[in-house]
Amino acid sequence: MILIAESGSTKTQWCTLLNGTIGHQVNTPGINPLLVSVEEIEGAFRPVTAELEESPAKIFFFGAGCSSVPAREKIITALNTLFKCTDIYIGSDLVAACYALAGKEPGIVGLLGTGSNSCLWDGRSVMKNVPSLGYILGDEGGGVSLGKQLVADFLKNQMPLHLRIKFVKKYDLSVETAVDRVYQKPMPNRYLAGFAPFLEENIEDDYCRSIVYGQFDRFVLRNILQYENYTRYETHFCGSIAFGFRQILKEVCLKYRLCIGQIVKEPLLLLAGYLKLYGDFESK
Repeated sequence: MILIAESGSTKTQWCTLLNGTIGHQVNTPGINPLLVSVEEIEGAFRPVTAELEESPAKIFFFGAGCSSVPAREKIITALNTLFKCTDIYIGSDLVAACYALAGKEPGIVGLLGTGSNSCLWDGRSVMKNVPSLGYILGDEGGGVSLGKQLVADFLKNQMPLHLRIKFVKKYDLSVETAVDRVYQKPMPNRYLAGFAPFLEENIEDDYCRSIVYGQFDRFVLRNILQYENYTRYETHFCGSIAFGFRQILKEVCLKYRLCIGQIVKEPLLLLAGYLKLYGDFESK
């Protein structure tokens, strides 16, 4: 049995693959291995053990923040403790999206979830990656940037009155609350991204649409257009923000003459399909 996981800032999705058949599917909380301990990772992942009747022979784990050696070592230690498995591969969430969406074909892949990222993929490995820079310096177009702009507009009285009324009814937000959650409490990125659904609920309003369009425009300009000959490749997108606002994303892509490929919310089952078809991941 093979265990496959794809982890983001919000949740981690798991599934098993046995004799070519996709089996158990489980969700656990998302983690950032750079910010939490091995024990915390074990605690977050432990519910998966109850769903398995046997220990996996192999584990493929793809996650946000898994590019660095210390992060990978933490994940490996936690997985080995929980599942008694030593054959473990750790990859980034960006590589997971590449396998899921582009597969063995060259292409450009963009992640638009809680944060954002992108790369140029040659069909086997990442050829070039414009650095994400995280939610303080980058993450254009991701949920945290959308939420950050929305919260700042509300607190600085830049939001139209009819939307302010809706916003007040939905969220208990004040300057003090926002400053405390963002600057004093853990996981401010997840907190800010939690406001993005308000934009989706009111996307027919010009104000909300302009925020999403503007953020996607910045993402394409500052990331996708940095890849040489970008119009020659299919550009794929993955993530809850990309999928939820896919019509606006398509408009922005067409503005820059991008060849639009797949836009999916979650890559896990496509990852499992790739593994079922090819038996392994080439960039290991």
